[in-house]
Amino acid sequence: MAELKLILITYMQFYRRHVGLLLLFFIGFSLGAALLTAIQGLNLEAGKRYQQTTALIANPVTHFIRPVLGENRLPNSMWSRIRAAGFTQVQPVLEGVIETDKQQKLALRGVNLLQWLTQNTDSSASTANNSYSGFEQLLNTVYIDPKLMQRLNLKNSRINIKMGDATRTLTVSELQGLGMTMLVDISLADKLLRANGVISYFEVSGLNSKQAAKLNALLGEQARLEAAQEQAFDALSEAFFFNLQALALLGYVVGAFLSFNAIKLAYNARAHLQQQMWVLGCQRSALIKALAIELTLLSFFAAVLGAILGAALANALVMDVSATLRGLYQLDRSFVVNLDSSMVASGFTLNIFVLLGFLASQSARLNTVLARIKWPMLMLAITATSYLALTANTKMGALLLCVCVLLLFFVVTPPIVKAVFKLPWPTQNPIIQWLKADSIVQLPALLSSVLAILMAMGAAVGMQIMVGSFSDTLDTHLEKRLSADLYVRPDQNIQALGTKLTELPEVEKVGVYWSANSELKTPKTMVAVDVMAFGATASYNQHLTLLNNKAPTSTVFEKNKNGIVGCLVNEPALLQYSLAVGDIITLRQHINKLTCQVRAAYYDYGEQGLNVVVTTTALLNSSLSYTEYGLSLWLKPNSDVDAIAEYIQKQYQLDSQQVIANQQFKRFAKQLFGKTFYVTQALNIFIMLIALFGMWVSFLTLGRGQLQPMAVLQTLGVTQLQLLGAKILQAALIILTTLLLAIPLGLCLGWVLLTYVMPIAFGWTMAMTVNWLQLGGFTVLIFILALFVSALPLIKLTRSAVADNVAKL
Repeated sequence: MAELKLILITYMQFYRRHVGLLLLFFIGFSLGAALLTAIQGLNLEAGKRYQQTTALIANPVTHFIRPVLGENRLPNSMWSRIRAAGFTQVQPVLEGVIETDKQQKLALRGVNLLQWLTQNTDSSASTANNSYSGFEQLLNTVYIDPKLMQRLNLKNSRINIKMGDATRTLTVSELQGLGMTMLVDISLADKLLRANGVISYFEVSGLNSKQAAKLNALLGEQARLEAAQEQAFDALSEAFFFNLQALALLGYVVGAFLSFNAIKLAYNARAHLQQQMWVLGCQRSALIKALAIELTLLSFFAAVLGAILGAALANALVMDVSATLRGLYQLDRSFVVNLDSSMVASGFTLNIFVLLGFLASQSARLNTVLARIKWPMLMLAITATSYLALTANTKMGALLLCVCVLLLFFVVTPPIVKAVFKLPWPTQNPIIQWLKADSIVQLPALLSSVLAILMAMGAAVGMQIMVGSFSDTLDTHLEKRLSADLYVRPDQNIQALGTKLTELPEVEKVGVYWSANSELKTPKTMVAVDVMAFGATASYNQHLTLLNNKAPTSTVFEKNKNGIVGCLVNEPALLQYSLAVGDIITLRQHINKLTCQVRAAYYDYGEQGLNVVVTTTALLNSSLSYTEYGLSLWLKPNSDVDAIAEYIQKQYQLDSQQVIANQQFKRFAKQLFGKTFYVTQALNIFIMLIALFGMWVSFLTLGRGQLQPMAVLQTLGVTQLQLLGAKILQAALIILTTLLLAIPLGLCLGWVLLTYVMPIAFGWTMAMTVNWLQLGGFTVLIFILALFVSALPLIKLTRSAVADNVAKL
């Protein structure tokens, strides 16, 4: 035991003298773990968002009471009736949108804040800067997340909210964890939203199955009881988080290569110390135990550091991520990513696997086995890739296909890079000949860095192709989908306004946008369906593009011989919900229903839910309750769009946000979808930075091994400048070959993402487009950066004098 203690003390003294090595070790292990735990934290907190109520009370929400389909509000009297029946754990929530005096529209949520007086709040509520001196202050304060306060520039702790023609000034207090939604007492929300006592929904905490059945019977046909785990967000965002998790895992693998190099650097630097302790009589078993204890402790602390960095990274992204999730995936809560033990555990586990991999790599027997099975592995990778390319129809199958493509390039890259230096060059220069021989010797040590650059660059190119293809497709899609010249969104009397607008001489056609919430029963579950109508005939649906790239005709909406009307479904209905053209579907909304036959499907990029399009006549005949959202105006040729928009605003007392021109609407849509890839692009940049850092570490690791040959060359008369030029040429050839291989890898990954992942995970199909100019510029930029970080250790190495190099041997 004493021997083990002395060995560990010696190791500690080593790190005290080599603080840089210790920092490098921690950076290598923690960066990859930070990337993985950031996404894990976002996913974890999204799944735990119902662990506290909207009032931030640590009382898990198990159910929601929502209006029946076709209605938007519940009467306040229902709360009294439910509580009278003994369900005291039910709390009302009122949601809406308010406008400030600066024309900023903000989401508002009203809850029963009197709970704060009677129950213990969680840490986020109790430690916030929101202390109140009395009952009156509690009911007249607006609580806002600090990040949102910064964006709104609320410096004087006051906010002015418009209420019709009047403006009300309210006190503002910071409260962490609210995201983009403001929180007030429900009595104040009722006044600000002029809700007249109605409720958006009720939250129910701690409801077991027996109580749920009793409450469901009490509600009857007046409301719906929904389980918290059955909300739309969980189903719609599954693919989003799956892809982020896969990308984060890819980032960890890149980080693992960096960690591998960091361990190798520490191992090589301490080899002499290990040998001295062995000579002094330390037992081999004690040295191995000390090494295991040391690496385990370092891995744990690195995992903790990675989890802390991951939580910080996630919280830096959470506001923009929440906005995207709210707009595209119906996120109904905001959340803060907190440090969790599972985040530390996952990072620690992966770090241990990397350490075991390093220890295994030191085995000569294992290296011999890997050399023998190299070509069988190549054949296996080709076979697996071919099989999955033909059969992949699930998210996991698509992910495995990406893994097989990566493995295929992992196998072929080292021999290709080595072949560059084995091929005959058109020169007999002795320095160049030494360079070729030295490169073949050094390549095994650089292999982990080469593969890290290959993976990071390939992933970045693949995501760039996917994002570019989606952007190009979306531009074409929006050009057709948003084909009206003006979009009018009045608050009331929409049909009357539509009739008046048709009488304007400049207006050619006026369409509508009606939407009805309904449900479709499938063999597996009940699916929410949005039933939409744009007009009475097919001419109002020309903005939709069918899967055959044609516009709908009148035949798609005609009744069949059994009197069933025709309808359109979006592409996800076929790919995600297993509907088919020709199916007869019955859409239910409470006691009303609409039966139609699927005649065709249309492209619907950005939408993952199931949408059905019918005519306004069919929607009216079905008796489904629907919401009128606005009007679409097609103007006659050569009409002045701006002048007509200004006329409509003045004539019908509408503001600029209620009369939107075509280009402005497209810009809003592109901004919304652009945020979808915000996190993806951030992760790609992070992964590439890790890979570049790994390249620097690799050349730093080679430093000691280069001393002897460089000392010999300097003794033979080779100048420092010639040595530096040769080493930079060596690094440039290795990096350039790797990047040239990363481009076809990226093309393959982009093809897999668009051909398999996009349809399977999101329900969209699109053609692959490659911006070669952008790709070339990105490759040149990465080449310059990689060469720069590689040259830094080489410059220091080649500047050393001959005597210094010899002294270090």
